[in-house]
Amino acid sequence: MVQSERIVGRGRRRWSGALVLLAIVLSLGLSACGSSSTAKASNGRPKIVATTPLMGDLVKQVGGDAVSVEILIPRGADPHDFEPSASQAARLRDASLIVANGLGLEERLQSTLQSAAKDGATLFEVGPHIDPLNRPGSDRPDPHFWLDPDRMARAAVLVADELARTTNIDRTTLDANAAKYSETARAAGAEAATTLNTVPEGQRLLVTNHDALEYFANCFHYKVIGTIIPGGSTLAEPSASDLRDLVATIKVAGVNAIFSESTSSSKLADTVGRELGKKISIVELSTDTLGEPGSPTSTYQGLITTTAHLIANGLNGR
Repeated sequence: MVQSERIVGRGRRRWSGALVLLAIVLSLGLSACGSSSTAKASNGRPKIVATTPLMGDLVKQVGGDAVSVEILIPRGADPHDFEPSASQAARLRDASLIVANGLGLEERLQSTLQSAAKDGATLFEVGPHIDPLNRPGSDRPDPHFWLDPDRMARAAVLVADELARTTNIDRTTLDANAAKYSETARAAGAEAATTLNTVPEGQRLLVTNHDALEYFANCFHYKVIGTIIPGGSTLAEPSASDLRDLVATIKVAGVNAIFSESTSSSKLADTVGRELGKKISIVELSTDTLGEPGSPTSTYQGLITTTAHLIANGLNGR
């Protein structure tokens, strides 16, 4: 009898251990699955994580009250140079959808985004789907597509498609919101064109801090004739010969302004200005981010029209 009880006791302990092991395996398996299209925020809405303020605003406008949107990169921060915290990286895996700019804009976020996607998160990069331009003299795509209002109008439709695919939001609502955003973007483009047409054709030449305005120039029939920081990223550095060549180009063109960004230092632009030996304006643009709420660039429409006014005034010597 004693021997029988010992056998039963050992059997129970083995079953107990097996159940604990099974629970651990299931727990690990569930955590490894990452996010799913049913992931919800605390308010019960689908949880969408956007990388940049511009992508976040786009998702908010298209998703409306049906989505909960978290934006990783703060307003005013350089998207090229942003690195996520550990808690932000963890939250990516719990999202219904991650919406990124793509095309290499989020340089220091890229490995984190790819890790989240490998863990099961749904990652949608908008840039590759809107016929991107290549960087001048390169076969690498230019990520700054939002500075073309027509492309952002198309991006709204793409985001509506992706939200419809990954959430249970009513498609009619998404389509109506996307159409409204597209109309607003194109209206901003029309207003910007009127402003930019006040610059004489021979003066529609842009010198920029980094190569962020190719889409803008292409859309509004301007030309970028030089950039201070090479390669399309704010993380690169120009050589002394690069700067000398740029100074020579500016002297020949006779432009009145150099355009820098609010998200990065204007020290190099100031240096080039001093080297020119003549008065030239250093005009700060919010090209890579939205401004704080209440500021002229706090909305996409405001970003486009304000950029147009600043460029026109700078080139017209105002």
